[in-house]
Amino acid sequence: MADGGESGGVRPVYLRCARGTVLWRYPHDALRVVLSSPISFLENNSLSYLGFRACVKISGPVRVFLEAGGKLRQLYSPSDGKHELTHRCFRSRKHTAALYMEAEDDYSFKNTKVKLQYDLEPNSVKGGTLRVPDEEEDCRPCSMEELAKAYCQSDLVAKGTVTDVEQNPKMDTAELILRVTKILRYVAQEAEGNEIDASFKKSVRVRIPMVCDARHGLGEFVIMAKRRLGDLTLVCAPRLEAWMQIVHEMDNAPCVLHS
Repeated sequence: MADGGESGGVRPVYLRCARGTVLWRYPHDALRVVLSSPISFLENNSLSYLGFRACVKISGPVRVFLEAGGKLRQLYSPSDGKHELTHRCFRSRKHTAALYMEAEDDYSFKNTKVKLQYDLEPNSVKGGTLRVPDEEEDCRPCSMEELAKAYCQSDLVAKGTVTDVEQNPKMDTAELILRVTKILRYVAQEAEGNEIDASFKKSVRVRIPMVCDARHGLGEFVIMAKRRLGDLTLVCAPRLEAWMQIVHEMDNAPCVLHS
C-alpha cells in the first residue's frame, strides 16, 4: 500500500489469511493492523478454540506495538538491538490480535518502505497449554501423539545426522545443520513447484530457539520442521530408533507414517 501525500492519522488494515506480507510505501502517521483467525482454524477447532500464535518479521523505519489488555507492548523498533530477521512471536486467546504501526518520521514524499511478514498457527503447534511459556513449549520433547501429528503437518520431515549447531544471539536463535540421509516428507513452497530443492538432498538448516541449548551428537534423527516466515523451524526431533518404534506401534495416526 502507498500512503504518499495525505495526512490521515491511523489507517485500519484487516488481514484474514494464515500468512502474508504488508508492504507500506511512503509511510507516515500510523496503521492499525488486525490479524484474524482464518476460517480453517475455526473449522478445525470448532469445539475447543484456543486462539492462535502469531510470528512476525518487521523491517523499516517504524515502531510496532501489540495491543494487549488495553495497553501497548512494543514488538519492534529499528533501535531495539535485535536483527530484522528475528521472529517476534506472541499469542492471542481470541479470534483477533491488533498491531499498531507508527512511522518514525514523515516519509510521505520519500521512497521508503516498511515491510511486515506474518504467520499464524493455531494454539498450539505441539498441542500444549497456554500456561506454558513459548520457550518451554518449543523446547520440550514431543509426545507420541504429537510426533504423529507433526509428521503429518510438517513441511519437511527428513532423516539425518546433526553435524553442527550455529548460535545467533542477535536473533535469539540457533540453527541445526542436518546432513540429510533421506527425505520422508516435503511440502514445496508455491514458487518452487513440485521439485525438491537440490540442496535439501544434502543438508538443511532448521531454526530452534537459542534457549533450548541444542547440541549435536551421535546418532540419526528424524527432523520435523514447519516453514515459518520463510525459515524452517523445528517442531519435533526424535531419534530414529524411537521414531521407528512409533511407526510400528501407532495405529491411529492422522496419516500414513514412514521411517
